[in-house]
Amino acid sequence: MKERPLLESQHIYIPAIAITRATFKHSWNKLPVATMIAPEQVCGMARRIGYTGKDANDLALYRLKIRPGHGLSTVTLPGIYIIEDALFQDYEDWKRRGI
Repeated sequence: MKERPLLESQHIYIPAIAITRATFKHSWNKLPVATMIAPEQVCGMARRIGYTGKDANDLALYRLKIRPGHGLSTVTLPGIYIIEDALFQDYEDWKRRGI
């Protein structure tokens, strides 16, 4: 029997639909979420909670609710996320990078 590692590698979450960037002008209230290693398998939902500003190109802010496994309850990930380069990226990290 193969043992599971105690710490799994950090998942990179992506929108399960084709979207490169979610902005004030072009965003969705709810989006299905997948991981980069299994993009065809939905593992949660992203819910829009606001925006980084009021201009058309300002980014939408999301909370991610992930189901860690079959039959398990959803877990809300800590932090707020944006969609940039077709990935969910931590908003605080993105802001610190000064992009």
